[in-house]
Amino acid sequence: MATTTSAACPIFSLSLLGRFVLTGPDGAVSLPNKKLAGLLAFLACMAPDPQSREKLSTLLWGSYLDAQAKQNLRQALFKLRQILGQDALRSDGELVSLNAMVIACDVSQFEELVQDGSRDALSAAADLYRGRLADDISVGEECWSEWVAGERERLSELALGAMVTLGGHELSEGRAEQALRTGQRANALNNLREDSHRLIMRALSATGRNAEALKYYRDVVALLKRELSTEPDLATRSLAAELRSNHPQNAAPAAGEVAPEASPPPALVMHGERPSLVVLPFSNMSGDPEQDYFADGVTADIITALSRFRALVVIARGTSFALRDKGMTSQQIAQQLGVQYVLSGQIRKAGNRIRVSAELTHSGSEAQVWSDRYDRPLTDIFDLQDDVSSSVAAVVDPAVRSAEIERARRKPPTNLSAYDLYLRALHHLWGGTREDITKAIDLLRQSLSLDEARSPTLAALAWGLVMASPLGAHTSPDATTEALSLARRAVEQDGTDAFAHAVYGFTLFGPAGDNDQGRIHAVEAVRLNPSSAFAWGTLGMIDSMAGDYENAVTCLHRSLVLSPYDSMLHLWMTGLTASCFALGRHEDGIAWARKSVQHNPGNGTGHRMLAANLVAAGRLEEAREITRRRDATQKTTIRDLRAMRFFKQNDALERYLSAQQVAGVAD
Repeated sequence: MATTTSAACPIFSLSLLGRFVLTGPDGAVSLPNKKLAGLLAFLACMAPDPQSREKLSTLLWGSYLDAQAKQNLRQALFKLRQILGQDALRSDGELVSLNAMVIACDVSQFEELVQDGSRDALSAAADLYRGRLADDISVGEECWSEWVAGERERLSELALGAMVTLGGHELSEGRAEQALRTGQRANALNNLREDSHRLIMRALSATGRNAEALKYYRDVVALLKRELSTEPDLATRSLAAELRSNHPQNAAPAAGEVAPEASPPPALVMHGERPSLVVLPFSNMSGDPEQDYFADGVTADIITALSRFRALVVIARGTSFALRDKGMTSQQIAQQLGVQYVLSGQIRKAGNRIRVSAELTHSGSEAQVWSDRYDRPLTDIFDLQDDVSSSVAAVVDPAVRSAEIERARRKPPTNLSAYDLYLRALHHLWGGTREDITKAIDLLRQSLSLDEARSPTLAALAWGLVMASPLGAHTSPDATTEALSLARRAVEQDGTDAFAHAVYGFTLFGPAGDNDQGRIHAVEAVRLNPSSAFAWGTLGMIDSMAGDYENAVTCLHRSLVLSPYDSMLHLWMTGLTASCFALGRHEDGIAWARKSVQHNPGNGTGHRMLAANLVAAGRLEEAREITRRRDATQKTTIRDLRAMRFFKQNDALERYLSAQQVAGVAD
């Protein structure tokens, strides 16, 4: 905990460009939850301007009742002062602001560097922009989503402009290679901005690679036609004409002539639909050559684990290892292989512990998409290898998916492919609100109208239809039949897709009532991809509803360990609180239920499970207050809960319904 201070230099440093990282005098500082991090991020971005308490409570607790939202804000501000010190926040009645003398934020530093505009300042700004704003902070409130989306777009545009301007400085000072790399970084952030394409063309020409510059222009023409159904603007066309007139030998070949082969510049290598990734051999930093085998084993296992995620194209082990001793940088390897993402890492041994650090970067921009480290005791070497490789693979897949979703969201809505629509839908599919699930279903139907045979889209739409009713969204009477048909088609299209099997299993088990067959498919999903948090979570939910509560707890814990920042946490936590209720572990059930509704305030079942566990623990007034608050948002009766039949076993169901009656749920 920080002490009160009036020191001139900030005590804390807050990084928001990329992952949320708060650092204090003693190193990294952890915050208890995402909303506390979101509150600090918002105040830091708005500093020094004071913000009204009403605005802050709406931003982060807008779906709560007004009194509860204000109480949550008071508690959050109190907690921040405990962590940062009393001087960190300034409060004048209804207004709150962050004290920049206590905490420094990279966003304000970035904006000051961009405003400076000098070559050195722009270079520092480009290095400071490590990714989109607070990329790992997810808050399920509409006001937060709108604010953070706008800020992410604004800061991304600032970074792009800074990189293009920096590239111009580099060119004017004769550093064409640096200008080319800067243009490629800008282009990786948004490959539809023509000023970055013009920078690359000028840089290629300045290095004497005129044929590549004109070939690049032809690729730009194709890109804009495919993505935007338009032609390059006048400035880009004029630059191409200038290059041809200055270097007539590089003009387009006449009819019948064969153009010389020229490799397209890296930023415009055309990939297939699925994102592609190379895993570089992890480095052994322990100084012990005998640990090389362990580093290689972890790398190989990560490649195998990632290959089970059908949404990724993963470069084979042989190719990855063959490039290890070629003296190439990770970016050069990515360019040669034509992949969009690079996973690299280091392994250190210290005494009886192993530390594995891993980092995922975008190959064009070299921006960090994700990073983490894993400290494990050195016990059974093979178990350790399995544990680390599955843990890394489980979080890399959603990290890539999030980056791809953001790419799709930047595209104009009039030029979306079936895959773009699918990616946009995923953002809403895991949102956990009735509005999100309704939007996801609409986007997935649009995607299937363009490509009706994509297994992931079929499975995603089936999941959306299954989750619509529990989230309070309107569904048609034949939604269950349609979901079952879609999920079955997804498995038939790709029998090795773990996600499709998990969705089919859940659909069979829940809405369709085919319990045994549903669990068979869920078990198959885990077998196909043991690193899939979704597969483990689905199997755990099935066991929680079916009555195998101990196994449910094991599976759901496994899901949480594999993907601790997953947007589906609220659902898996609901399964845990239900299992705890059935097992009589009511205090554990209360704890998991509170985490569930904190992660997704719109999770109705989470609120009902919280009330049931509170009743069972003898805390009746708290249970009735939970019921009153939930009924104010979405009223549910005992008849409704009986029809939902979360518990398939009669004794657990009757205990659950009895607890709901005591908690005040109407008949």
